[in-house]
Amino acid sequence: MEDDGQSEAERRQLRHNYRSLLSDAATRKKEYLADDGTLLLDDLERANSLFNRVKSTTEGILDSRFLIMSADIGAQRAHQMRIDSTAFDSLEYIDRVRQMLVGHASTTSVEQNMAGFDWSRIGVLAQRFTRAAPGFSCIYGPLMTERKERKRVERKQIDRSKKTSVAESRIESVDETDVRKQENQTTKLVRKVHDILARSGPINLFQLVINPQSFAQSVENIFYVSFLIRDGRAYIDDQSGQPMIEACEPPQQDDYQMGLTRKQLIFSLDQTAWQEIIDVYGITQCVIPSRVSKQDNDGLSQIASQVRFTRE
Repeated sequence: MEDDGQSEAERRQLRHNYRSLLSDAATRKKEYLADDGTLLLDDLERANSLFNRVKSTTEGILDSRFLIMSADIGAQRAHQMRIDSTAFDSLEYIDRVRQMLVGHASTTSVEQNMAGFDWSRIGVLAQRFTRAAPGFSCIYGPLMTERKERKRVERKQIDRSKKTSVAESRIESVDETDVRKQENQTTKLVRKVHDILARSGPINLFQLVINPQSFAQSVENIFYVSFLIRDGRAYIDDQSGQPMIEACEPPQQDDYQMGLTRKQLIFSLDQTAWQEIIDVYGITQCVIPSRVSKQDNDGLSQIASQVRFTRE
């Protein structure tokens, strides 16, 4: 006996019955399609009785094969059905109506007794499938009702001009002249960084951009160097294990045709990483000279002040 309470002999007999059912179904496909469906229903009942004894997956697979076969046969039978307008035989319909009224009488006797047809019987039968005229009904409730007006609740607008304990910031519009002035200043600084890089030759990227006295200027230096990398006026080589940067001439179209490709990367720097770089590389002075930061009343640096903030 197995753990499920079914012996191997019972399973063997069950598999034999399923295979016999599948073999019979495969040889009787034409009979399934030709009869009125009784043969297929009998085999489905036979499969259901076998399925009640299924306890393992092996017999379940055999059952699923017969289920797929029977579903395919059912689909073929449905495809053979005529559901278009030509499937209605008017002569057969008239003959069946006549048989319902007079039974299986001969044609001659029917023609002689047509005046005795009980047409009301046909009417009672047909009224179940026709739309009846609406009848009279009473109206309950008053005809005149007053429409209730919905009360409008006016919400008070919050006065945001008042000072709160937490200062809120908003972005002011930037004039076109301010944007042009800032773009010109950025272009000048990028050129200065390129001149410094051209004079210094190959140098470690961190020693070039990291300013040990100012985290903000370190970020600004990376910002300026990114323009040189984008325009192809500098490149970074890390084959030695260190990010070495060097000035170069912008690549031409022939260089790209020979296999030169551009690569981009995202440089992430926070104050913790900035301090670790200073300690690891022993940076005491930045190759790019420190600049006098143009800060506003809120202490914003040069790049951050490209979009000015004011506190309310």
